[in-house]
Amino acid sequence: MAFTPKTKEFKSTAGNDYTFQNVTNSKQAEIVDEGTGLQGKVLNSKMMPLMLENIVVVPNGLTMDDFDTWEELEEVTTAAFSFLRTGQ
Repeated sequence: MAFTPKTKEFKSTAGNDYTFQNVTNSKQAEIVDEGTGLQGKVLNSKMMPLMLENIVVVPNGLTMDDFDTWEELEEVTTAAFSFLRTGQ
């Protein structure tokens, strides 16, 4: 069975549109390993850029500093992480 990427449209509370796309299981494992600390706690400074680079595909090339507020950055990256883990 071959991997077929799934996408999801997401609209933030601020009204901005994003598209998420999942990755292969091996890439997901790399992301989770890189974005979490020794106790399994998510490290925002590592996980948020990984979500923006690998999961948020539209708009492409976002960085943490492209967001006007922490609230929207956190909302989008949390939703992207949830999509990464569940595909929904």
